[in-house]
Amino acid sequence: GLDRRAVEPRAAASTMPHFRVTYQVSAPDEKGARDIVDALCLEQTVELPESLVPPGTWINEHVVGKCESLRRCAKQPQFEGKDEKDIRWEAVVRYADDTSGGELPQLLNVIFGNTSIKENVKVEDLELSPTLMGKFLGPRFGTKGLRELLSVPKGPMLMTALKPMGTSVAKLAEMAYAFAKGGIDIIKDDHGLANQRYAPYEERVRACAAAVRRANAETGRKCVYAPCLNAPAHLVVQRARFAKAAGAGAVLMIPGITGLDTMRHLAEDPDFGLPIVCHPAILGAMLGGGSQHECRGFSHKVLLGVLPRLAGADSTIFPSFGGRFGFSEQECVDIAKGCTQTLGSMPPIVPTPGGGMTLEKIKKMTQVYTEDVMLLIGGSLIGHSPDLVANARHFLGIAGRTDTYGPLENRHHPASSYPTTAAAPTVVHHAPAHHESNEEVAKLQKRCVQMEKNVAMLTEMYLKEEKARKELEKKAAAGGHHHHAKDDHHADGGHGHHKPGTTLPPGVAAPATPVDGNYSKVFNRPKDGSWTWERIPQEMYKQDGGSFKGCSRFELLGKRGESTVFHVRYFEVEPGGWTTLEHHRHEHAVIGLRGNGEIQLGPHVYPVHVGDAAYTAPGDTHQLRNHGDEPFGFICVVAADRDRPVEVDPKEFLKSMSLKHALQHGMKESLEAQAKHRASMGGDAEPSACEWKPGMKKKKAEAAKAVESGSACEWVPGKKH
Repeated sequence: GLDRRAVEPRAAASTMPHFRVTYQVSAPDEKGARDIVDALCLEQTVELPESLVPPGTWINEHVVGKCESLRRCAKQPQFEGKDEKDIRWEAVVRYADDTSGGELPQLLNVIFGNTSIKENVKVEDLELSPTLMGKFLGPRFGTKGLRELLSVPKGPMLMTALKPMGTSVAKLAEMAYAFAKGGIDIIKDDHGLANQRYAPYEERVRACAAAVRRANAETGRKCVYAPCLNAPAHLVVQRARFAKAAGAGAVLMIPGITGLDTMRHLAEDPDFGLPIVCHPAILGAMLGGGSQHECRGFSHKVLLGVLPRLAGADSTIFPSFGGRFGFSEQECVDIAKGCTQTLGSMPPIVPTPGGGMTLEKIKKMTQVYTEDVMLLIGGSLIGHSPDLVANARHFLGIAGRTDTYGPLENRHHPASSYPTTAAAPTVVHHAPAHHESNEEVAKLQKRCVQMEKNVAMLTEMYLKEEKARKELEKKAAAGGHHHHAKDDHHADGGHGHHKPGTTLPPGVAAPATPVDGNYSKVFNRPKDGSWTWERIPQEMYKQDGGSFKGCSRFELLGKRGESTVFHVRYFEVEPGGWTTLEHHRHEHAVIGLRGNGEIQLGPHVYPVHVGDAAYTAPGDTHQLRNHGDEPFGFICVVAADRDRPVEVDPKEFLKSMSLKHALQHGMKESLEAQAKHRASMGGDAEPSACEWKPGMKKKKAEAAKAVESGSACEWVPGKKH
């Protein structure tokens, strides 16, 4: 008899679902190529010599990769300085699906893991089994979905970037409005915009999203703003949810920094549901090919086409040929192929060539990439002329788009009436179409006015913060100079040049603590006594003024990477103002710090003075108000993991309380004033974009239950079925 281990496992292994990876290897002859591939099959799976897992054993037959074919490449690369021993070979290796665990990180590990550290091997192509493909949902929108979302049924879609880094929030919002007014479909953050002090993330997202909405309301277009999610790992999803709540229409992700599986996680989250644009930053370090045809890394097709698509991107940005990054035309065509080729049931995604492209190169780009493409032009569009609206319309024209003006503009400015290079015409606002009621239009106009006020408020906050920062820097510089003149032997003015164990002279402060990250930190108020905090920006209370009046806030602790299970915020209510009347399932604590106010807790009203503490129990309707003549400021401590507040109609609340309770003096007048203000603003307010993290408690409870049942590895939160 035959050894059963050598026969039965082999037959079983051949029927197991598997995926294939095509590698290109460099070797002087077939034997050298075979040695590389045989070593690769072991390295990518068991990482042991074959003598320890010999043929015929279960692990060898079911786990170790198997070379299905090896052939000399028909087309050998030719370049200056090429080594005559550099002969290219194509190998197809089969891996059992089980080696991937059905998870993207491990799949990438099996595809290239340790071998990526070696020389003379490149991942050329990837073919997944239907079983493995079924583990990933892929793009939520794809090309067809993006066209529907943006209302661009034909012709290339267009994208641009808000830049440069260092631009103020107000200026970025102004640019976003102009680009959307001119018809750019997706206005994204430049990938260098993160959470820097000159354009903090939340402030920037609110302002730019509002600016694009305002332009859409004027043109009838469906342009979207896509903020960049270049954030620490624990903040990526949080910032994505904030972006959606603030009105962003898509997001930009950088999987080379934050990870492909982070992008997949967000794409598969049913509560998120926005398009994802993939940016290639850092991924260039993993690319092979190029002018020297390097046999290393991933092919352009796989890294910038197939993998982003598998991870759920709806659009993938890459440097186009003819730009400043040196990609060849064939490499770009290969990327587009990876975006559009059959990949199970996953929809095609939009290739988005950019990377230093100019308006003059649009014609060639449209010829190569055909119609299903999104053209990305940044600096050239900004520099074409000072009129960004006209620049955007010019971009539409040379890209072959016929919708030079939006549906609302077309009533007065047919596209054929203006040359594509014309300056932006003045849009005359006429009466709405017959299907829009006067009441609805009035509400929309009031909301637009409020949005503009909010943007102005944000700009004022930013400018005040910048002024205070510059004054502090000026004082610090003056203080350092004075100290130098007074005492030369302490000229360093800090810790850097003092020996350990010595005592620092008076006035030498400790170094500033970090703002972001899980580090111990201190944020001081300025010496002028104002109720602000150095390095902490003042923010709007919420996005809409319908449910509140005269409120602002500072996020002090818990939102910048601290591991606290609570958030500490400072709120300030102007004289005659109030916070939203609401209830929620979480609790919070309030401590008065400045001025005098009052808190509504259910049917009762209580005064809150400096030093007073108030607790709001889960489910209680509550509100803070200021009837005084100076600002009312208070600290609010709330759980980091909390549900969305539910706004309460002050008119209905007053009616309900009047039926059951005697009303305290002033309560009726306060609620009636709020009801009048709320009605004038068009009803419900937009929810606070960073007041809640939906579903976290439920998901954690489900996870704990799964762990107890022994199925934690199978539980996938938010997975579609």
